[in-house]
Amino acid sequence: MGYISKITPEKFLDVLLKENVLTEVELISMLGESRHRVTLPEIEKGLLREARLSAIRISEIKAEISGYSALTRIDEKTLPDIDLQVAQELGAIVLDRPTPTVALIEDLPEIVNRLETLLGKFEIVACSMMQLNELIKACYSGKVAVQREFLNDIYTVFDEAVRRGASDIHISVGLPPVIRVNGRMEELPFQNIDSEWMRSEIARIGGKVRLAKAEKKFDEDMAFPYGASRFRVNFGADRKGLTIAARKIPTKIPNMEDLGLPRAAQNFCNLDRGLVLVTGPTGSGKSTTLAAMLANIAINQSRHIITLEDPVEFHLPMGRSVVHQRELGASFTSFPDGLRQALRQDPDVILVGEMRDLDTIKTATAAAETGHLVFGTLHTFDSSATVTRIVSAFPTDEQDQVRSLLAYILKGIVSQTLLPTMNGKGRAAAFEIMVSNPAIANNLRKIDGQATLRQTIEISGKDGMQTMDSALADLVRRRIVSEEAALEKVTDPEAFQKRVNGK
Repeated sequence: MGYISKITPEKFLDVLLKENVLTEVELISMLGESRHRVTLPEIEKGLLREARLSAIRISEIKAEISGYSALTRIDEKTLPDIDLQVAQELGAIVLDRPTPTVALIEDLPEIVNRLETLLGKFEIVACSMMQLNELIKACYSGKVAVQREFLNDIYTVFDEAVRRGASDIHISVGLPPVIRVNGRMEELPFQNIDSEWMRSEIARIGGKVRLAKAEKKFDEDMAFPYGASRFRVNFGADRKGLTIAARKIPTKIPNMEDLGLPRAAQNFCNLDRGLVLVTGPTGSGKSTTLAAMLANIAINQSRHIITLEDPVEFHLPMGRSVVHQRELGASFTSFPDGLRQALRQDPDVILVGEMRDLDTIKTATAAAETGHLVFGTLHTFDSSATVTRIVSAFPTDEQDQVRSLLAYILKGIVSQTLLPTMNGKGRAAAFEIMVSNPAIANNLRKIDGQATLRQTIEISGKDGMQTMDSALADLVRRRIVSEEAALEKVTDPEAFQKRVNGK
C-alpha cells in the first residue's frame, strides 16, 4: 500500500471549526468558491491574511492531526540538498538534524514519494508556509531567517511597557504589539497577533465575562493592577478583530505644582459650588490633573467627595475628607443613574468621569446648580469648543436656557494637551485656563458668545486666564518643547510666532 497523507485540508478545517477559530459561515466567506477544491496553502493564506492564527499555531495543528513534531522555530540549520525550484514546488526543505529530516507544508503522497527518491528515508516535521518561506530564503539566498519571537502571553507586553517606561500599550490583530514611549510609538519584536491569541489573552486578564461583553458590544473597560503599576484597559475592535489599549496610571498622584498647573486652575479646588471642566483629547492627562485637584481637596478640606469613574484610575487619599470612589458596572449602572444616586448621599464634591451624553450633562449641571462642586471631563481642545459641545447637546429650544445656566454655574475650564519635551525625557503639559468673570459670563449668555470667548480669555490675563497658544509659546520660550512640536497644536500660527519672538 502506498503512502497515505496525514495532513489533509479536511482534517485541518475540522480542527478550525471544532476549536471555534472559524465558524462555517466565516470559512465560506474566507475561501469562497475555492472551498470545493481547497488546498492547505490556500487555507493558510486565508488564515494569515485575516490574522486568525499565528504561523506557529498552524504548524502545531498540523502536528496534532498527523503525529509529526511541529516546527516551532525557524533558526534551524538548513541544507540545500534539493534544488531551490524543487523545494519551492514541493513545499519542503531539508533540516540539519541528527536524523534525515524534512520540514513540509503538507505530506501529499506524490511529495513524499519524490522526496524519498531524492533523499532516501527521512522524518517529517510539520511547518507552516510562512516558516518554510523564511527557511528557503535562509538556505538558498544566504539571508538570515528572521523569526520574531512568539508572544506566549500578554504579561510579556506589560513587562516591556513597565521596563521601557511606556505610557500606553496597543495590541491589534494582524500586527505586533506597540507601546508609546514619550509620545512616540515603538513596535515590539514579536510576531503578529492573531485573533485566537487575542481572545485567550483578553479572557486571561479580564475574565470570560468581559471577553463576552467585548465581543458583543466591542467596548469594555477595566482597571488592571500589575505589580507596582496600574493600567486602565479598554477592549475594543477594528475590522480584523478585537483590540486592547492599555494606559499606565501613575500609582502616586502628582501634586498640582509638579504638573505645572497654573495658580488660577489650582484655585478651583477652593470653590464651594459650581461646574469645573477639564478637557482635552484622549491621552492628554485629564485624569491625572483631576486626580491632583481632588487629592488636594481630600487632604486639605473637610468634605464628602464622590467620584463616578469608568474605571477607577487613581486611588484618592482620605485626608480630612470622606472619599467614595465608584466604578461603572461595579457600583453604578450608568452615569446619569450614578449622579442621581450620589446626590442622595450628602456630597460636597462630585467627579463625573466623562460627560458623554445629554442625560449626564443635564444631571451634572443640575448638581452644580443646586450647590455642589462638580468636576467633569470632555474630549474638547479648548474652552470655546467645550461650551459649544455642551450647548449643542441640548435641543434647539433649550439652548438659550442652557447658555444662561452656564453663565451662572460654569466656574472654569482647564483645557490641556501633552507635547514631547526637547530633552526627550517625558512630556510637558500646556494648559488653557478660562476663569468665570463678568466678561466670560456675558460671552456665555450670547448665542454667538463662543466665537469671542477666546478673545476674552486673551485679554483677561490679570484674572489668571491664558489661551492654549499662549501656553504653548511660553513652553517654547522656556525651551521645554520645540517650536515644531508646538506648531502642531496651535490655533493661530502667525500670532503664535509673534509670541515666541516676544512681539
